[in-house]
Amino acid sequence: MFRKSYIDLTHLGKNKRLKTSTKKDCQDPDAIMFRKSYTDLTRLGKNKRLKASTKKDCQIVETNEELPVNVSNPVSSEVPDKLDDSVELSLNKNLLSSNLSDKISSEVPCCSSNQIYGDEFVQFISDSDDNDEWYEKFNESDALKESLKDWAISFNISLVSLTSLLCILKLHKCFSNLPSDARSLMKTPYSVAMVPIEPGHYSHIGLVVNLRSIWEKVKENISSIELLINIDGLPLFKSSCNEFWPILGRVANVPSLKSVIFPIGIYCGPGKPKRCTEYLKEFVEEIKMLIRHGLIVGDKIISISIKGFILDTPAKSFILNTKGHTGYYSCTKCTQSGVWIQNRMTFPELNAPLRSHEAFVEQKDEDFHCGETLLTTIPGLHFIHSFPLDYMHLVCLGVVRNLMYLWISGPVPTRLPSKIISEISSELVAMKNSTPSEFNRKPRSLTEIKRWKATEFRQFLLYTGPVILKQVFKKDYESLYNHFLSLSISISILLSPNFCTNDEYSKYAKNLLIHFVKTTMKLYGCQYVTSNMHGLIHLVDSVNHFGPLDLSSSFPFENYLQHLKKIVRKGDKPLQQVVKRLSEIMSSDSFFLPSINIEEFPKFLKPHFKGPLLNTSDPNRQYSSIQFSNFSISTTYPNSCSIFKCGNILLVVNIVFSNEKQKMVVIGRQFLEKTNFYNSPFLDSSALGVHVVSNLSNLVEKSVDDIVGKIILLPFQDKQVAFPLLHLV
Repeated sequence: MFRKSYIDLTHLGKNKRLKTSTKKDCQDPDAIMFRKSYTDLTRLGKNKRLKASTKKDCQIVETNEELPVNVSNPVSSEVPDKLDDSVELSLNKNLLSSNLSDKISSEVPCCSSNQIYGDEFVQFISDSDDNDEWYEKFNESDALKESLKDWAISFNISLVSLTSLLCILKLHKCFSNLPSDARSLMKTPYSVAMVPIEPGHYSHIGLVVNLRSIWEKVKENISSIELLINIDGLPLFKSSCNEFWPILGRVANVPSLKSVIFPIGIYCGPGKPKRCTEYLKEFVEEIKMLIRHGLIVGDKIISISIKGFILDTPAKSFILNTKGHTGYYSCTKCTQSGVWIQNRMTFPELNAPLRSHEAFVEQKDEDFHCGETLLTTIPGLHFIHSFPLDYMHLVCLGVVRNLMYLWISGPVPTRLPSKIISEISSELVAMKNSTPSEFNRKPRSLTEIKRWKATEFRQFLLYTGPVILKQVFKKDYESLYNHFLSLSISISILLSPNFCTNDEYSKYAKNLLIHFVKTTMKLYGCQYVTSNMHGLIHLVDSVNHFGPLDLSSSFPFENYLQHLKKIVRKGDKPLQQVVKRLSEIMSSDSFFLPSINIEEFPKFLKPHFKGPLLNTSDPNRQYSSIQFSNFSISTTYPNSCSIFKCGNILLVVNIVFSNEKQKMVVIGRQFLEKTNFYNSPFLDSSALGVHVVSNLSNLVEKSVDDIVGKIILLPFQDKQVAFPLLHLV
């Protein structure tokens, strides 16, 4: 009499009471009152209750001598003679076929359905259709938890906000199985393992855990993995001196993984690590183990190697423990001694002796090395070829930005008139409507150049700059235009997978870059041939070992750095925050899936029935967009221009199935006139796929299989200039 009422018990107490009462069901009939109502059970609980109930009742049926023989088959076509009118049998429409259910009499054998199937079964089959729909929608509570987790990760929901949502959801009995705390749902680690590295701390996430997660989600048959490693500094807040120095990785030899970036370790402190040996220790130990023994996944061993380190100049000098870019012997590719001119370290020599791997390992150049680096202990690492020049920092944020700064705010001899600067700005803004979706940012005025990102300088160098400057500079500044164009053409060649691997074009690009450096000294002065400008001479060597410049650039890593910065929610303990957030992400089933390219292309999107059509077109299979692996074509400008294997340039107006060809085609208007945009003293622009185009044809039909790229069309006088998009590798 001192027992608490069941409704007054806590959730834990109710569970204990249920377990106790279930054991006593056979001896104490009243104990059933303490069992959970069937409708309050989870789907798993209902299934267990049904199995136990059915098993129990079958035993009762077998031992009851008074039951008819055919009672074990309630849907038998033979109806017994004796019927009990006092009992009705509820039959689930899902359990009986329609032909049998029509034959079932409204009367039943002398035993009730409760005796045959159990009370719980009767309650189960009496559930409404609405409940059945609910069961289908929320088949497993784990799926709901995973969906909530993915949602919280995708939208960077704070733990406080997620906990509040969980508390609201748990007010409804359908969500009673959800945890009350977001940390349980997200599997947030209780603590973060860190080691002190002066002047901050370092947390090692690990290569093995990342590579195994990648392996589980990749369809390709991989026998080896070549890694690209990136290290760079990331300031966290404007009001704080704290910064991250993450070690990031990327798989270089698997096409579907080209955009997947993963963290290996992160340092956080007020300034960069003081000693590179402490900073690199855990990473070097792990990569050495993987290189020697491979990555063991199931019964397979995958060989691991490092293809290269993608670093800007300060990070490279830090981890190699060599002189910085202001040092006299700081070039990592050649041994020339710098010249100090007007408070700048310059490198005017163009044919200095090149460095060698052996000389680096033996540290023969004492003026270049500041000490030892742990990287020399990594097997197979080449200290010349494995450290390519990063064109994002070298060209876009280095040479191009400095050149434009000279035009806008440099010394009087190099500064352009304000009228020309205004014209350039106006033309840039006017080209916003001509920029396809593959560009993250639209062109901005030169008044905002201090806020330009690397992608905007790249856009100006490759596409908008050559067109705008040709119209603005005219004859008065022809030498400046040719100087700029020599850089634009050479980088275009080195970005193209087709041209950079061609010895003739590669040699031509190197000569153009040397010409650009020489002309810089004549037009602007020797003081501007600094470390970045000098690096252009060695840029082709990096392409010869890595392929197109984008394959060895920091662009994908830079995007991930911004993601790391966003998941830091407050200034207190930023390292612990980011490691916990990364742990939550890695515990998700969708970890890496948004980045891994496992779909088949092309994909046809946005069906419509608007036309236009040709006689052979299927009007029921029209689409507005085609998604390829690295670009998309649509029926609306500026995303409608594509280039084909034959070299023709087409403005797409419809994407449709051809009944005649029995495959997907595009319908559009082809440019009939194509001329060179530039020629002498350079090669013809048409050789690189750059044309001045005009005069559209009538509607023509071309196969989707023949599309090889996308074109950006920029206005030029009363015509347009067509550039193939090169930054999509």
